[in-house]
Amino acid sequence: MRKLIQNSILYIARAMMNFIYFFIKLFPMQKNKILLMSRQSDQPNIDFKLIEEEIKSRNKQMKVVTLCKKIPREFLKKIGYCFYLIKCMYHIATAKVCIVNGYVIPVSILQHKKKLIIMQIWHAMGAIKQFGLQVTDKREGNRSNIAKIMRMHQNYTNITCTSEVTKKIYAQAFQTEEDKILTLGMPRVDYLLGKDGIIDEKIQEVYKQYPKLKIKKNILYVPTFRKGKKIELEPLINAFSKEKYNLIIRLHPLDETKIEEEFLIDNQYQTMDLLKIADYVITDYSAIAFEASVLNKKLFFYLYDIQEYQEERGLNISLKQEMPSVTYNDIIQLAETIENQNYDEKEWKHFREKYIETCDIENTKRIVDYLLENCSINP
Repeated sequence: MRKLIQNSILYIARAMMNFIYFFIKLFPMQKNKILLMSRQSDQPNIDFKLIEEEIKSRNKQMKVVTLCKKIPREFLKKIGYCFYLIKCMYHIATAKVCIVNGYVIPVSILQHKKKLIIMQIWHAMGAIKQFGLQVTDKREGNRSNIAKIMRMHQNYTNITCTSEVTKKIYAQAFQTEEDKILTLGMPRVDYLLGKDGIIDEKIQEVYKQYPKLKIKKNILYVPTFRKGKKIELEPLINAFSKEKYNLIIRLHPLDETKIEEEFLIDNQYQTMDLLKIADYVITDYSAIAFEASVLNKKLFFYLYDIQEYQEERGLNISLKQEMPSVTYNDIIQLAETIENQNYDEKEWKHFREKYIETCDIENTKRIVDYLLENCSINP
């Protein structure tokens, strides 16, 4: 009964949104307007910033609007979010191009003007773990009936990715044809590779605020988010000598695991900034692995819950097959590998070449080139 009521509420909400949107669509489309939308954070990420800069550098007559807002947890704030959705509807209805980096409710749920171009650039550089429509009816995913009602990941004109292998994964996750997925890259690759020297300035800021990071080797631990679970940190903390290494722990924004202050770096510095100062990067199923490979970092996978995670979430990549010399269930063995400098660079090179074909500083340019050449945007 509860499921039936929930489904009915969602169907009514979808119908109401489309009813309101029918009238909002009477506003004319602005052929020089590009909309960037996200619910991953309340601020635009580096991908959106670089796209906006690139567009405006081409022609200052282009109008770029950015809307970034997470769905709040508090009930009263959720009511306010409903009014924010109406604002989103207006900007979608009047834009020629809409770029998103995740599932955005009004983008997928509404019936749009036929001439609207919607590009999904996703918020991760690849997908070790399964996501989107791959994980419906799994512990960490949505129920398939809700995904259907909410039309999850519908309406995309194109999706960008960084390799042909990733294209096949995305086709499953978004349940779409491969020819809609374009290997144009991801703007953050340009940032990581130091285009315009932006990231190097951040590095100097980090060193100035945390001078200890210049004295010892830095190990950056970036685990993926586990829904409803805390990260097991104690074994990892105890595995490395504090005399020889600085251990930096950067958790997912939604993770509530408590961390001692000595292992933290101020959140004003992005994880991508911390990658630059890391000598070693340890992760598990996080897409940070792809970003680390772009920077040629010594990358290790600590999979202490691999069997459980495989059952509850599922994986697209078998790390033990592709990166066997740096994939461990036991943190002590991993620490010994770092201590003894046993690192197979051939594995890393193969991993990078396979999953990051767009490893240059032309990613943002390729995306904007595609939009300007194929989407009839008129400045």
